[in-house]
Amino acid sequence: MDGSKPSYIPTRDEITKAARDLIPVLRERALATEKNRDLLPETVADLKAAGIHKIFTPQRYGGYEMDWGAHVDVTKELGRGCGSTSWVSSVVFCHTWLLARFPPECQEEFWPEHPDAVIGTAFAGGGGMEKTDGGFILNGQWKFSSGINHSDCAVVAAQVGGKKDDLHSGRTQVFRMAMLLPSEYEVIDTWDSEGLRGTGSHDIKVVNQFVPEHRTILTEEATGTKPPGAVLHDNYIYNVEFSPYFFTLVAGPMLGTALGALEEYCELTKTRSGQMFGESIIDQVPVQSRVGESAAEIHAAQLIVDNINQYLHDEGAAGRELPGTTLLTVKRDLAYASRQCLAAATRLSGMMGVTAQTGRNPVQRHFRDCRTISTHGGLQWDGAMTPNGKLLFGMKTGDPKVDGATPSPILDRALIQ
Repeated sequence: MDGSKPSYIPTRDEITKAARDLIPVLRERALATEKNRDLLPETVADLKAAGIHKIFTPQRYGGYEMDWGAHVDVTKELGRGCGSTSWVSSVVFCHTWLLARFPPECQEEFWPEHPDAVIGTAFAGGGGMEKTDGGFILNGQWKFSSGINHSDCAVVAAQVGGKKDDLHSGRTQVFRMAMLLPSEYEVIDTWDSEGLRGTGSHDIKVVNQFVPEHRTILTEEATGTKPPGAVLHDNYIYNVEFSPYFFTLVAGPMLGTALGALEEYCELTKTRSGQMFGESIIDQVPVQSRVGESAAEIHAAQLIVDNINQYLHDEGAAGRELPGTTLLTVKRDLAYASRQCLAAATRLSGMMGVTAQTGRNPVQRHFRDCRTISTHGGLQWDGAMTPNGKLLFGMKTGDPKVDGATPSPILDRALIQ
């Protein structure tokens, strides 16, 4: 199939503006979204009308096939209105980039029937696959499948053969990803969180489900360079190493929630006065100073994220393989940017006093969302910083792609010479 390329593809600026135009309505729906513990149907409809679900969908199947970094521009804007909407739009809607790496037969079977596809994933928890004639029998339960109630399929990863106990046995483990249709899994209502309450990140359960082999792929093939499905598509994004690019999916929501906290704080504080003596809040120098500090932290985080995405775009478009140190540096810098965003949101929420201690307060909501984003495994502080420290000391990191390698350009730029 190669006849459904879109007649018009928006520019990066145009789709970013479309996201920005949604901010007012997302702010209006934010409380209802939290209460729903899932995106509202009308929000999903608005996102699709704006084409946000097609940013990384291949043009072959009606998508926009945009260059890397467009997702951050778009979801940063959405996050200014609603962190949950931003999260689903980035971490879930961008999974079309993953399915475009699956075997061609799988893509040709799925995409024509689902031109507006939303693709959920679930990798936490786990399950197992057993080989059978023509495919695999899959069993398991996976956690944190954001946006699953709005998804047209789900991708999970499972160990082939063996048992969970084998993970520490020293034997080589083989994992495959499998694409499942909604009739092949059960959604277990489990998501009741402090932040990102509206992402609907429930569990999914699979029992004795047959999955044809063409709807599976070895995890190392899916996440490596030149996966089998990339032969169908022109853009470099489907050929690149998965991990360094994947970690940036959290960046737009991270920046957006921090910006949302800053904007809402400034708007609300313009008319606030002290509860005891009625003094003007915005005339207080400490308040002015701390707002300025928060803005600087968010701006610095934005520069870090932009630097990462520009680097990934340049290297991917040039077809250059990323050095092992790149993944360490991307994780380190994203974790650092996340800490700056969280510091800003924490300060702003705290400056609201008791006023910010209800779920109806938008600054507090953005703070909770930002804090929840910061707990994502890809932003875990020690896991991001420690390998970089070892590298700088000349110690072994345990990663054969890193140990003994020449530092990457992005790492060189970040070092003090």
